[in-house]
Amino acid sequence: MRKIKTYLIIIFLSVIFSLYFFESFLLIKEKVELSQKIKSFKNNTGKDFDKRTKLEIYEDLKQKDKNITISFNAWSKMFLNKKDIFPLSGLSNKKSIHCNENGYYSIYSSDRYGFNNPDEEWDKKNLDYLVVGDSFVHGACVNRPNDISSVLRSLSGNSALNLGISGNGPLTEYATLREYIKPNIKKIIWIYYEGYDLQDLIFERNNSILKKYLKDKKFSQDLKKNNKKKDEVVERITNIELARISEKYEDDKRLK
Repeated sequence: MRKIKTYLIIIFLSVIFSLYFFESFLLIKEKVELSQKIKSFKNNTGKDFDKRTKLEIYEDLKQKDKNITISFNAWSKMFLNKKDIFPLSGLSNKKSIHCNENGYYSIYSSDRYGFNNPDEEWDKKNLDYLVVGDSFVHGACVNRPNDISSVLRSLSGNSALNLGISGNGPLTEYATLREYIKPNIKKIIWIYYEGYDLQDLIFERNNSILKKYLKDKKFSQDLKKNNKKKDEVVERITNIELARISEKYEDDKRLK
């Protein structure tokens, strides 16, 4: 019996040690990769890598510009109340901080409905391309003119409307088309990402509002007409998201 206890203690300590060792390996690996990114960014651009957190850059920019916000992600809708309108885009006419993968934070000015477009795209009589998808279409971590829709405009010389939002899945993208599509669109481009889209669809099929778009071809939330109401909902859940980020940031500091 005593031997069994001894073996169990050895196994337990071995597992604990292995987990801490693996965690240390991941932390060191992350620091080495970040160091390489910082060095590469400096060599290629002559600029310093922006090491601020999303909360830090938001607070810095908010002091200079009250019109700044963080970009809307589909999963932020977990903070919605049951009676809320179901938003399919971010805050309208705002400077939106998106993400940093390349040494700088991408920031875009959202259009009248909260998408990453020059606002005048909505006024064009004929639209050659409408692009729908998730973060790739949204323009994650790149600034204009390097997002997909801007590249399309540049290469073709034609108009392109971007309806992408980070975290969107196929059913949300379908609902977005139903709400925001215009009759003068020539081509619709759907950017499908196998890594997440099918997984997103599993959760989307459990959403009562999204299912209505699938079952009732006449269903609509009239999001264009209810844009102000949509913005009120998005602003509230964005503030919740900022509070969550702030809390996590403080927890990380305490842990370190």
